[in-house]
Amino acid sequence: MISNRPVIGIDVAKDFCFYAAASPDGTPFLKPFKSLNTKQGLLSALRQIKKVEETFSSKPVISLESTGHYSARIVHFFLKQGFEVFLINPLISHSIKNSAVRKVKTDSVDAFELAKLLFLQDFHPTYIPSDAFANLKILTRTRFQLACQRTTLLNQLVAAIEQVAPLFPKVLDPASLTALTLLTTFTSPAEWLKEINQQAILSMLETLPRKGKTYGAKKYMALLDCAKDAEVTGIDLMANVMTIQFYANGVIFMDQQLKALDHQIDEVAMQLPEFALLKSIPGIGAILASLILGEIGDINRFSNAKQLVAYCGMDPSVRQSGNYVGTKNRVTKRGSPFLRRSLYMVATTAIRKNAKGALVNSVIYDYYQKKIQTKTRKQSLGAVMNKLLRIIFSVLKNKQAFHVITPDEQVRLYQNSREKAA
Repeated sequence: MISNRPVIGIDVAKDFCFYAAASPDGTPFLKPFKSLNTKQGLLSALRQIKKVEETFSSKPVISLESTGHYSARIVHFFLKQGFEVFLINPLISHSIKNSAVRKVKTDSVDAFELAKLLFLQDFHPTYIPSDAFANLKILTRTRFQLACQRTTLLNQLVAAIEQVAPLFPKVLDPASLTALTLLTTFTSPAEWLKEINQQAILSMLETLPRKGKTYGAKKYMALLDCAKDAEVTGIDLMANVMTIQFYANGVIFMDQQLKALDHQIDEVAMQLPEFALLKSIPGIGAILASLILGEIGDINRFSNAKQLVAYCGMDPSVRQSGNYVGTKNRVTKRGSPFLRRSLYMVATTAIRKNAKGALVNSVIYDYYQKKIQTKTRKQSLGAVMNKLLRIIFSVLKNKQAFHVITPDEQVRLYQNSREKAA
């Protein structure tokens, strides 16, 4: 909780903000005012805040609600000015709106309530990541969103293809470069059947997959059978053909953007020594390591693994009232959804065997097999994600690459550490 310092509460909107000042004893100071989110508006608000600082001979702290990209610029501005900023989770700020009996809901009231909140609860100041971590977080989140858009486009492409040539997905993978090139060059089954296009299509099927002439000839015959089947089972409309071409071009463009983004992400990630440490954990590749590292940031802001688990939203909820104690408690999911998604992908990979039949991660595999005996698959994967977070915390905190040790070795290392501490 804040004490002996004034607080500036800010209610953020797209084009403007309402500012309210609270004196060190929590009472209102100055009349709440509105200021635009422009250069002149922010500098004007800064001058008013300086008056508060001069009056109480203490630099005010800033309290505002997290509102996505609207609040991000305001936070960045005040951090640059040297203020301590507290970004409040909306789940908390919304809870104080019913603290008064009267139904008064205005921007100025909300701004002052945000200021008062710092006198009532303990909050951590906003974390300021280094440029490398900040760039990595933005780039990896952008990649995640583009990959989702690509998946949507691909699903729409497959749906359009099945209207025209239902057997095509069984001949070529619609997501492959071969299929996309074919669909953008020779857009309809009628063109696949034209003898004048035979050599060009054959060459495409032989060179793009890099599997030789025999494979190309086999696929070409299957493509001809698909085109003949489409004459009976497909819907031969110009609009369908054009739709296929648009979607195929869209997927190709997305692939180019993702490739360029991956290159940029690698350049940024290679600047961080933690990147190599994360990749040492079996099941975590370059893309997932970048995303996890961008979301976690500096591991030193977490004093223990439980804090990292809570930040991810993998901590269990608690339900208890009187003599009742809930036993079927779900995870809170009140952390980074990008981090949870990444951990789920790592977990599903770590419990598998690779193409040669070897375990990807023997430690996680054994842990999963133990959990699956008494829990459902979903619960077991949640436990695996929790354990992976603790492994990630240990690897990053100790700055040591992951390596498998036996339980006896683990006990011995623990005992040695206890003896050194004593």
